Amino acid sequence: MKNRPYVICIFVLTLSFLSTLPGFSVEETVEPYALVTVSVANMRCQPLYAAEMATQCLLGSPLRVTEKKAGWYRVLTPDNYDCWVNAGSLTLLSREIFNQWIKSPKIIYLQDHGFVFSQPESNAPRISDLVSGCVLQNSETTGNFIAVCFPDGRNGYVLKKDCQDFENWKQNVQLNGDNLVKKAVDLMGVPYLWGGTSSKMLDCSGMTKLCFFLNGVIIPRNASNQAEVGELIDIKKDFTNLKKGDLLFFGTLAEGKKRMRISHTGFYMENGLMIHEAGRVHINSLKPESELYDQSLANRLVMVRRLTTKIGEKGIVPINDHPLYRLQNNAIDEP
Repeated sequence: MKNRPYVICIFVLTLSFLSTLPGFSVEETVEPYALVTVSVANMRCQPLYAAEMATQCLLGSPLRVTEKKAGWYRVLTPDNYDCWVNAGSLTLLSREIFNQWIKSPKIIYLQDHGFVFSQPESNAPRISDLVSGCVLQNSETTGNFIAVCFPDGRNGYVLKKDCQDFENWKQNVQLNGDNLVKKAVDLMGVPYLWGGTSSKMLDCSGMTKLCFFLNGVIIPRNASNQAEVGELIDIKKDFTNLKKGDLLFFGTLAEGKKRMRISHTGFYMENGLMIHEAGRVHINSLKPESELYDQSLANRLVMVRRLTTKIGEKGIVPINDHPLYRLQNNAIDEP
């Protein structure tokens, strides 16, 4: 057909125009899985750059893909958050290719910030930045560097001392109160960002979520959902029944309602001290005699949860046991 290219072009343009009309949609096959390909991917509430940022996912994070719309993908994150991410931040995978990724040797980056280099040299051109928790495929070791591969096929080199074998790390990382607080202290001074969950910038529940992840466990994303899991701990005036690493929740009664609205969270340290993200990650006290006392926080403390005693129960899932970090069969597993 002599004019076939022009017919195809007109057909495509017609579909593009019709897709903008209300109620019109074109069915498109979308691969069921994806991996984040940038150090920190911004996930939004709607498929728009101007939409509210809902959360973030780190390089190598596995995602379930449920929908495509104009260069954006609707996904479920490992913490079961339903959000949208731009196509430039992920690579789509079939179940077969996803399983190959799961079975492949990988490293987890554990420094706050770093880089993937184009050559095994610290002064070589950079391929990407990295943050704590990024996961990459790895192959051979070259001197002080490990050769790595991104989910989208890019290759580079990472300093060996800044990462660990992912499988070994998952098996050996220890979740306890001391380690949770240590990770939080490592984040001291990191500035606040609504929706932030990385060592670049954080919100309050993003900080607690990240600290749990870096100790091998996935918990719910938001403070209100984190307040629904784990062991409920009675709050005494002297805080003697609280333990390091307990999650503190702050809130108020919604106007005209009986239900408590959880609006903030942080980790209990000891002796009335807490570490939390508010403007920046910093330490405050709940005791009036302390120079770090924050009366507003103390007045709004409404709940304490201990998650370290409930690992493996609903909403507190070791990475090693999470469906998106395991091989996928024909049935879709749910987190």
